[in-house]
Amino acid sequence: MNTSESWTKQAWKAAEGIYADIIAHPFIKELAAGTLDTARFDRYLAQDELYVGNYGRQMFELAELITEPDAHEMFCLFAKEGIEGEKAMHALLIDRFGIDTAVQPSAITADYNAHTQAAIGTGSKEIGLASMLPCMWVYNEVGLHILRIAELDGNPYAEWIREYGNEEFTKGVAQVLQLADSYAAAASSEVRARMTEEYIAATQFEYWFWDYGYTGLDRR
Repeated sequence: MNTSESWTKQAWKAAEGIYADIIAHPFIKELAAGTLDTARFDRYLAQDELYVGNYGRQMFELAELITEPDAHEMFCLFAKEGIEGEKAMHALLIDRFGIDTAVQPSAITADYNAHTQAAIGTGSKEIGLASMLPCMWVYNEVGLHILRIAELDGNPYAEWIREYGNEEFTKGVAQVLQLADSYAAAASSEVRARMTEEYIAATQFEYWFWDYGYTGLDRR
């Protein structure tokens, strides 16, 4: 591994095989084409509604560990605008498809939320941020990928595609990645290694989350 590379570049390379599996997944391909069975999308979005509720709370818990005023303000604004955007998009699609969100979390949803909560619970902003990155960064990259290949005309999932590939979200993710790199550069080799472990584990949860939406199976 090239130690002159930024931590985020190293982390992306360490988990790029999982990302490749995500964009090759039939959920993603069918979502882009607009052919994804609505029952599969409904199952995914009901779980994502549960997940985002917890993730949003965790974003502000993590913000409390970020003590630098400018970074704290940036992260809080990104969290607020990002969660509001997701919630609005969710509400639109829940109404369109009549999705029942009164569901129990899958084991994957519960375990993913527990994973990020445990990382934040260490009290380390570096470790907490690394565990939270895939939900914003991988989602953004998946959104941009889908936007490049999607058939948007008549696509019932067009709002979802536009939400995660939009310019403001992409800009916010880039700012958070810069913050992660600044923390990693000042951290010990042990902390950087733990950051990478947390990032890879959370990226794997991302794959499992998509797969559960498609198959309905809590499998790992």
